[in-house]
Amino acid sequence: MRHVEIALISLLVGLSLATTRAAIDEPKSQREPQNRLVGTWKLVSAKYGGREFKFPEGATHVKHVTPTQFMWATYDRDGKVTRAAGGNYTLEGDKYTEMPEYGIGSDFDVIKGNEHSFTCKVEGSTWHHDGKLSNGQTIEEIWERVERK
Repeated sequence: MRHVEIALISLLVGLSLATTRAAIDEPKSQREPQNRLVGTWKLVSAKYGGREFKFPEGATHVKHVTPTQFMWATYDRDGKVTRAAGGNYTLEGDKYTEMPEYGIGSDFDVIKGNEHSFTCKVEGSTWHHDGKLSNGQTIEEIWERVERK
């Protein structure tokens, strides 16, 4: 009888450890809802104040979004960053609000320390980002998700 009890306890401990290990090894995205904005994005079109905007030839504008922070940067064909900003953001349903805390470039002074609210809609690998800066400037941006090469 004693060997049966020991074997049963060993089996229960083993199952318990296996279940715990499976929960730890399970990808985070399967344990909690994934933030659809997390990742790297490239700006493909923009309107500011209702006017179409084109970046200079060779310029690239990217945005990196983590579960709690955002950061965007514009860089030239040589990789030199010419403007950037980042900080905290919140996402509640389709309401996306940025609070820029750091950055470089002449336009950073306009956005620093203020909340900027946007409506966001993600369709496949496209992010539609529309709203206003705290100074009233309207923004309509379309971003494409950058996939690993």
